[in-house]
Amino acid sequence: MQANFGFELLAPGAGFFLLDQWSKNVISRRSAEVALGSGSLLHIQPKFHVEQFYRRDRSRILLVVAWFVALISAITLHRSGAWFQSPVAVCGLGLAFGGAGGNLVDILFRRHVVNFIDFRWWPAFNLADVGIIGGLALAFWTRS
Repeated sequence: MQANFGFELLAPGAGFFLLDQWSKNVISRRSAEVALGSGSLLHIQPKFHVEQFYRRDRSRILLVVAWFVALISAITLHRSGAWFQSPVAVCGLGLAFGGAGGNLVDILFRRHVVNFIDFRWWPAFNLADVGIIGGLALAFWTRS
């Protein structure tokens, strides 16, 4: 199973990362005043999450280091046989790392995160956030 680990992690991660970045680019090109929506339930509109933390060089370096530490930790846990042994768990990790990478690229190059899915009763979010939460749920739900 370890021979496929790299592909099982990389394929969903890279695919989800590209989907996230594509969606953010499409939404960012739209005017902030134009919202797509379904009544009052769902609005698709760019909302830029800006934090002073994202503008500091040290903060961005720290986030990159944290992403790589998490990746190395996940690989180590897989190779030890303790966690993430099923293909579903590894795919979940790929989605989570792809999503986290998408938000990290926003922070590194845009100095803000592009959110655009807004239910009006929940904070706005993006596909990267869905990948992070959904991917981690898959990875930890299928512990074996």
